[in-house]
Amino acid sequence: MERAMQDVIRVHCFGCGSLNERGLQIKSYWQGEEVVCHWQPQPHHIGYPGILYGGMIAAIVDCHCIWTATAHAYRSAGEEMREGDARYFYVTAALKVNYRKPVPIDRAVELRARVTEFAGKKVTVRCDVLSGGALAADAEVLAVRAPVGPRP
Repeated sequence: MERAMQDVIRVHCFGCGSLNERGLQIKSYWQGEEVVCHWQPQPHHIGYPGILYGGMIAAIVDCHCIWTATAHAYRSAGEEMREGDARYFYVTAALKVNYRKPVPIDRAVELRARVTEFAGKKVTVRCDVLSGGALAADAEVLAVRAPVGPRP
């Protein structure tokens, strides 16, 4: 897939929605068996002086892992993601982040996620957060399949 997943199935989510102009605008792509994202923090994402706010790390991990679960479901079904097609979509049931080292606010963050368990409606995704090539955090997300159809 040459286009970012978020540019194929467009949503309004704060973290990953390409339709949310005030959102974080993460972009996720398949790279072999992993889904990879490179994201550049902005100065207002600061926590401790010079350091990326930890909650922002959790937010980008959350969204990136949900896209990983979704992409894996399409791939497992032998299908491609298509515009307007959200048959396989997941939401977060649990999120655990282990912060290993501070992330400087002035450099891009790399997320590398992979599915470790897939049971159709439940997906476990592991994600490494890298800064300057070094592991800064690792996370695990339990995603559950969202119902398809109109929402209130």
